[in-house]
Amino acid sequence: MLNRLTIRRAERSDLKRLYEIEVKCFHEDAFPFHFMERFIKDPEFMTLVAVLENKVIGFIVASIEIFRGERVGHIYSINVEPEYRRRGVGSCLLESMEENLRKRGAKACYLEARKDNVAAINLYLKHKYMIVGILRNYYGAGNDGIKFMKVLE
Repeated sequence: MLNRLTIRRAERSDLKRLYEIEVKCFHEDAFPFHFMERFIKDPEFMTLVAVLENKVIGFIVASIEIFRGERVGHIYSINVEPEYRRRGVGSCLLESMEENLRKRGAKACYLEARKDNVAAINLYLKHKYMIVGILRNYYGAGNDGIKFMKVLE
């Protein structure tokens, strides 16, 4: 399947599909539609999509930020349609975004995940992200987050 997968920059015409995936994956924690619209339209953000047989099946959103005087990447969201998970799509999206962030001068990348999102945690650990903190109530009362960081070589 991965040999037929393409990763490309998101286009405005992808917006509705990205929002559908966001809601399907994150339910009540999903970003609102206007955030998704900003992720595509605002040049501050990089949004990549995974396409299989002309269908968007996943996406990733990030930006460059300044942290302690260094350019770092911040991944806001990574989503893969449930029926395409555990096939390497998330890894392809993550690796593609890391490369984009490196090209833009990022020295490191960070992201957050819900403490109970075992699949996401395993993906990030597999890609050599380190846990750098626990974010109390980050996802609402009683829903802690984990902050991950990776040095981009």
